[in-house]
Amino acid sequence: MSLKSRARGLAFLAFPALATVAFAEGVDIWTVGVNNTRQGWNRLETALTAANVPKLKKIREFAVDEKIDVSPLVVAGRLYVFSMTNTAFVFDVNTGAELARRQLAPPFDPADIANPPGLGMDLHNIYRRWGITATPVIDVATRTIYVTTFGKPAPGSANNERLNQLWILDADTLADRKPPVLIAGEADNGGGGISNGVTTPYQKMRAGLGLLTDGAGNKAVVISFSINGENPRGPGHGFVVAYDVRGLNRDAGFTPAPAIWNVTPGGGAGGIWMSGSGPAIDGEDIYLATGNGMDPGTMADNFGECFVKLRYTAGAAGVDNGKPTLAVADFWGAFSDFGRADEDQDLGAAGVVLLPETGNLIGGGKDGILYNLDKNNLGKDSWNPQFNLPFVATYLPNQPNGAAGLPTTTAANPNWPIVNRDRNLMTQTPTGKTHHIHGTPVFMQRATTGIVYLWGENERLKAYNFDLATKRITTFRGEGTQFASGNMPAPGGMPGGRLVGSSNGNTVGTAVIWGVYPTQGNANSNVVHGALVAYDAVAVNNGKLKQLFHSDANPANDLGNFAKYATPVVANGRVYVATFSNKVVQYGL
Repeated sequence: MSLKSRARGLAFLAFPALATVAFAEGVDIWTVGVNNTRQGWNRLETALTAANVPKLKKIREFAVDEKIDVSPLVVAGRLYVFSMTNTAFVFDVNTGAELARRQLAPPFDPADIANPPGLGMDLHNIYRRWGITATPVIDVATRTIYVTTFGKPAPGSANNERLNQLWILDADTLADRKPPVLIAGEADNGGGGISNGVTTPYQKMRAGLGLLTDGAGNKAVVISFSINGENPRGPGHGFVVAYDVRGLNRDAGFTPAPAIWNVTPGGGAGGIWMSGSGPAIDGEDIYLATGNGMDPGTMADNFGECFVKLRYTAGAAGVDNGKPTLAVADFWGAFSDFGRADEDQDLGAAGVVLLPETGNLIGGGKDGILYNLDKNNLGKDSWNPQFNLPFVATYLPNQPNGAAGLPTTTAANPNWPIVNRDRNLMTQTPTGKTHHIHGTPVFMQRATTGIVYLWGENERLKAYNFDLATKRITTFRGEGTQFASGNMPAPGGMPGGRLVGSSNGNTVGTAVIWGVYPTQGNANSNVVHGALVAYDAVAVNNGKLKQLFHSDANPANDLGNFAKYATPVVANGRVYVATFSNKVVQYGL
């Protein structure tokens, strides 16, 4: 699905190997990561530039009823916010007026301190109400919101009775377009089904929803699950669920019968969470990364610790209720966590970035290692088809950790983290801190080259040069000035920074990389202060990106508390940041 808007005039911006349509009245951010590539790059931002971003200021705050754990969305001049009470809000972006709100399901208390062992969803007692934890998706063409909730069946239900539901809402009024659906059923590839009611271990939704459109124009809603209290050996699994929209609409010959794919049918875990990012989608192909769990090397047809390419096939009217299918088309899963010093080294701790025009799939996880894969040949158990040898990207390590730019034909040093899997644990890093990748990398394209940005925990933002011709990440470019989690002692804090890029095509002086991060403290286990920072996305001086704005520089621009799973949104001259201070903050000129 392309970027949409409500406009009369058209302007075309040409890029090497791609074309994008811009409209006079602005851009819609209808899904996490800007669009289905998850590149995190709004290439149609005409108002904000490197020259005027230093004049940015807080314009208003949009107050809601609880913490916000997902990214806001901006469509047709409206801001969509979803809170941990399972409540959806709609605001006017220009006046701040609340246009609609609706609580979809009663939240439950997730804190372990309040629940019997094993029933809690919040190990660190940050939340006392649990609700919408996966960024919804909006079909702009039909003005339909697809949103999932995890909540109690009724306000008076027991706290341990919990349902996963998919809602189909009118984007203007939040009324039901069609009745909500209980997300349930046994996996098509075996190994069990999705937990609802009082069945444990519970499913856990973190990854943003996807909206797929196949070659025939059929649409599907893609939902990903991780697992609470994950165990690599089971019970409990990660899942991908795909609903044919015709089934959700109850078209003739269709019912809401989803395809359900189990990540680890013969084992356990393999959760899909990607720190809140959504699956990358290209036609019928769905790309994602999975967390620790049973892997293909340990047990065939299990895909923990993998990059996975799923192929979606739409249903047919009157055939098995119009049920679609999901099948593994390719994967990369060359290592196992079993037997490592730490088995909780999720490859899928961050989302994947798809470059359809060049054929790249880029991602990483808790090892801090960045992978640059061929989307058309992921490699299964070999890194030979990859465009680069995997390399440590979240910090600048002393040798022998390897460097960006090495081709896969280079002989691997046995001390590199890609060979010695325990080499990059915090006890082995230069500062003794963790350097996980949680925020999904951002890709921005220039006239003839590209830049990959990522911000690992306990470190600065890093930028790497990308060669469009060779499809390789070639060299380190520069870094930011701010450290995520500040000067905490080892092992430091989580989760690093969450990034988004903006530019007016390739217009010189318009490229900006934005990040929101915890200025001090561990945002994984505590509610801590957050800040918005902006850098010139291109200019580098003495190895440092030029800082343009910081919300802490002026008390009037204070952001509030950092929301660990929410990515900033840049749209039409404004920046929107969700917080744990029960508000979205809007910045502008």
